[in-house]
Amino acid sequence: MAAKRAQATPEEAERQRMLARERSAARRAAFTPEQAERERTLARERNATRRAALTSEQVEHERTVAQERSAARRAALTSEEIEKQREQTRDEVAAWRATLTPKEIQLQRTLAAERTMSKRATASPKIAEEQRVVARKKRAARRAAYTSDELEHHRASARQRMRLRKSGKHQQETMKTKLQ
Repeated sequence: MAAKRAQATPEEAERQRMLARERSAARRAAFTPEQAERERTLARERNATRRAALTSEQVEHERTVAQERSAARRAALTSEEIEKQREQTRDEVAAWRATLTPKEIQLQRTLAAERTMSKRATASPKIAEEQRVVARKKRAARRAAYTSDELEHHRASARQRMRLRKSGKHQQETMKTKLQ
């Protein structure tokens, strides 16, 4: 079976994976809640054992392959499917955030900032420029959706932050607003 998969074209391999996922989903749909939980536990244990045995090169290779596969799958989606997935993700994230305590919120912000700094520090100049372009586009798209009142509110907030930064009180105010 592995030899067949190795000979298959990327499209055929992806089709085979899709069929396997569908078969697995059909099989899982027939599970009782207890069976489903047992299967999830076993799968987590199998994956943890397998990952523990991987070298750093294998881990990086698996990550790259998964990213490429994910990109190919996303490229095949229609705009409606993409929007549906985004909405589902937004709902899941909103539900998760609603359960966080203020300390956990602060921790998540800190972790996100560290991840961003780490990515920026290790990015090549070309990737860094691409990230800046993407960030500019995202900001422009977000700002385009603002009403005039929202735009004025954001400008006033930016002016206030600038004044605070110049006066040296920025750090104090930032901590106050994050804790509120």
